[in-house]
Amino acid sequence: MAAKDGAPERIVAETADLWFHCLVMLAHFGLSPRQVLDELARREGLSGLDEKAARQSGSTEVRR
Repeated sequence: MAAKDGAPERIVAETADLWFHCLVMLAHFGLSPRQVLDELARREGLSGLDEKAARQSGSTEVRR
């Protein structure tokens, strides 16, 4: 909703809340932010449709 309003300070505050909760969740499950960054790096340059199709088929290989 903050993005809809377009107020930069609200967008920053809401993003901080989101990041905080994501970091708590990762810690709860023994995961690290590095793992998320690695996953983002793996997806770089991929079509979202191709990436989703690869997940649904169980394949770890995605067309670039």
